Amino acid sequence: MTTTHDALGKIWYLKKVNLFQGLSKEEMAQLAQLTQMKSFKRGEAIYLSGQPGRQVYFLKQGVVKISKLSGEGHELTLALLNPGEIFGELEAVEESARNAQAVAHSDVLICVLNRQDLLRMMESKPDVGIRLTKLIGFRRRVIENRLGNLIFRSIPQRLAALLLELREPFGKKTGGGTRLDVPLTHEDLANLIGTARATLTEALNDFKKEGLVETEGKRITIKKPEALELIVR
Repeated sequence: MTTTHDALGKIWYLKKVNLFQGLSKEEMAQLAQLTQMKSFKRGEAIYLSGQPGRQVYFLKQGVVKISKLSGEGHELTLALLNPGEIFGELEAVEESARNAQAVAHSDVLICVLNRQDLLRMMESKPDVGIRLTKLIGFRRRVIENRLGNLIFRSIPQRLAALLLELREPFGKKTGGGTRLDVPLTHEDLANLIGTARATLTEALNDFKKEGLVETEGKRITIKKPEALELIVR
């Protein structure tokens, strides 16, 4: 049973999603009734490639990994999403099959909205549709840029660019630099830059020897961002 406290918490969260800016108090309450809260444990699939795109997701807590599998079964991570982000929107709008998979990178809590409810909202609130169209275009450009970087950059350049990219959504300032507040194994990093784990480990060890980064378990601290920027160039 949904309590008043749960409903208010859901409304508070949905107000933080840029897509729904401008909705009235009554419309936000209606939206909260339409969405369902779902939790997933680390490693659980939220959806898989090939499944029908019947829902759109709003990440409330945790980190979600969006990835694709090659014909040989190798994983390429397209994005790591943090709270406040939307995913699964393209296939929901186009009513097409998922072309990637979404997996809980940590324990996550997600608001789920059915496709038909989203389309009705877009019809009644054109601003929502405009924002969603812009988001879809932005996501496509980000993925195209990431794939382009994998083709034209060396492994150290890819790794440096990735660490700088992750700094904005996950970076936490510490006395020793900027700590990426997301657990990343060597396999995770390799999948993010499209290389083998051993190759990634070699490049990361070089960065550590040069004092560019520090690692503690699955956490990375960026020590010299300016040096990483020079590598990217």
